[in-house]
Amino acid sequence: MAYVAGEFFPGARVEQVTAWGAAIVKGEVLTLTPTSTLPRAAKCDASGNAPYAVAIEAIDSSGNGRAVVYGPVAVTADGNCYRGAIVGGKTGKAIVVAKPFETLAPAAGPCPLGKMIVGAADTTVGVVFLGQVI
Repeated sequence: MAYVAGEFFPGARVEQVTAWGAAIVKGEVLTLTPTSTLPRAAKCDASGNAPYAVAIEAIDSSGNGRAVVYGPVAVTADGNCYRGAIVGGKTGKAIVVAKPFETLAPAAGPCPLGKMIVGAADTTVGVVFLGQVI
């Protein structure tokens, strides 16, 4: 079965976010920054800093939109993300986290995004359970 990046499933928690700096494409992995109103969201960069969310709709620059912050959601893989792998976010996509998440710091690589429940080959779409890392 083919999935579309940004597709979400029952049990997912959706929140409103504000795009920060540039427009956001549906399905991109985002890094959230807390604010006094809605969290600011930007496509995650190479640093792989968390907390993460996944956009479920396109969001114009400085506009408001929705993103999954917990639960199952479809994402595009950056490299092969096998089923059961702990993945992080990098340049708007999911990437396998090479080290146990307890030892991760932003300088060591991406922070954990979640666990793949439907694996994906490089540049294809799989399903990650956002927030589940055990």
